[in-house]
Parts: sequence; C-alpha cells; structure tokens
Amino acid sequence: MLIALDARCQGSEHIKIARPCQDFARAMTNYWGTNAYALVADGHGGEKYFRSAEGSRIAVSSAAEEMNKVLKELLFHIKKKEANVIDKSLKNLCSRILLLWREKVKAHFSENPLSEKELKLCEELKINIPLKEEDLFMLYGSTLLSSVYFENYEFWFSLQIGDGKTYILKEDGSAISPKELENEKAAFGVTPSLCGKNAIEEFRYGFSFEKIAGICVMSDGLTDSFNLEKLPNFLISIKNNAIQNAEKTKAELEEYLPKLSEKGSGDDISIAGIFVKEDGNKLMNILRK
Repeated sequence: MLIALDARCQGSEHIKIARPCQDFARAMTNYWGTNAYALVADGHGGEKYFRSAEGSRIAVSSAAEEMNKVLKELLFHIKKKEANVIDKSLKNLCSRILLLWREKVKAHFSENPLSEKELKLCEELKINIPLKEEDLFMLYGSTLLSSVYFENYEFWFSLQIGDGKTYILKEDGSAISPKELENEKAAFGVTPSLCGKNAIEEFRYGFSFEKIAGICVMSDGLTDSFNLEKLPNFLISIKNNAIQNAEKTKAELEEYLPKLSEKGSGDDISIAGIFVKEDGNKLMNILRK
C-alpha cells in the first residue's frame, strides 16, 4: 500500500516581513491505497506577485482535478504499456492543468477585486489598471511539481514547471532526480512559471515502468537549505519514518522545517511524498487491480 505525506512552513525571512507562506503542498492516496499523488507549488516571492500564495493553492487544486479526470484513460494505456500514447497524454495533461489554472485565477480575481492596498501597490510597480490578462496571471505566479505512482502497475509519472526538485526513491535505498525534469534555465537564474507567456513550452515531464520505494517533490526552499549530497538520505529517512507512523512524521517535519528555513534559505519550504509500505497481502493486491 502507499502512504502519502505533505508538510510546509512559512520561511523565516517571510516571517520577518510579514509575508504569508506562498508554498502549497498536498499528498493523497485513493481508497485502496494503490494510487497516490504528491503535489507542491511555490508562489513567487517578488512584490509584483502579491497574490502568489493563492496562485500556488490554485496550481495544486488544478493539477489534482485534471489528474483525476484522466485517471481512467491513463490506466488503460498503462496496462498496455503504450509509452507513445502515455507521452502524448502527459503532454496534453500539462496543457489542461495550465488552462484550468488560468480559468481558476480569473474566477478568483473576479470574485476578489483588487483592494485599495493592492491598487496602490500596482501604481507603485507601474502595473497598468485595468489589468491586462498577462499582468493578471503574473499576480498569481507559481511553479508546480506533481508526481503520481500506480503501485499495482509499477508505474510513475512526474510533471514540473519551474524550480524545485523531484526525487525517485529506489528500492536499493538510493534516490535520484530524473534528468528529464531538471530545469535547464536554472543556471541562468530563470524560473519558468505558470504565469509565463510560454508556460506550456516550459513544462517538463517524465515517466517510467519500474517498481520504486517512493517519490518526493519539494520546493526550492528545501533544496536551497540542504546539502544536496545529503538530501537523498534525508528523504529516505522520511520514508522509513512515514511508513511506520505518517501522522507523527508529518508533525515532526512541520516542527523541523521552520528551523531548517532559518538555518538555510530563509524561504518557505514545502514537501510532498508517496511511500511504498509492503502489506504482504498479495491476494488483495491482485483484487485491487
């Protein structure tokens, strides 16, 4: 069975300037505990992204909603191991998530017009009113990382736009970050975003048919606060604790992350993970397929 866990914290530097946590994280399993999602979104921290906390929440809800819609269709192709069809389906899923995020952002803005404080901020930042569509999306700017594991079919996929990291936990105790998900623009200080003009072209995704021990997605607040050489061991430790007691592990993480932020990046930190717990019931595993 699969264990899902998520945790996040407000960054120490954000606390100092009374900026709300702009990260959002969510992890969940299906009824049987055989499929699970792990999602993280990191709202941008600059002044012009002043609704990015809401943007990250919308990003996670949009991804979860669209993944649920394509679940049955995707499972059909996973069972047949139709890699080419799966590739096209994931590319289409990225488009669907982006479109839904934009729809939800527009709806939120319609229901929550700019306050006097926000109008003044727009004036200071020289953002023209009424807002152009591209400026509207900018206010809610966010990254997104999303991973799914289908235990019975030993299949995972991940998609990502922006920074942060995805790690696949292997059965041999190692943890790797898939190359196809790496942000090639990171070296140039560029962070692709859901609010970008070329957002659909900035999505990366990957998938594999393999039995794994877990998947973790995290914001750059975590990776920038941790020695990357030691990060895999940290993630494996979370997995080992979570399969013993997920609620306790979540509470311990929520207590530890603020301390990590203070010692490290000072940024918001979020993490979501999927971990495999062997239940030894082969008959039930067969029935759940």
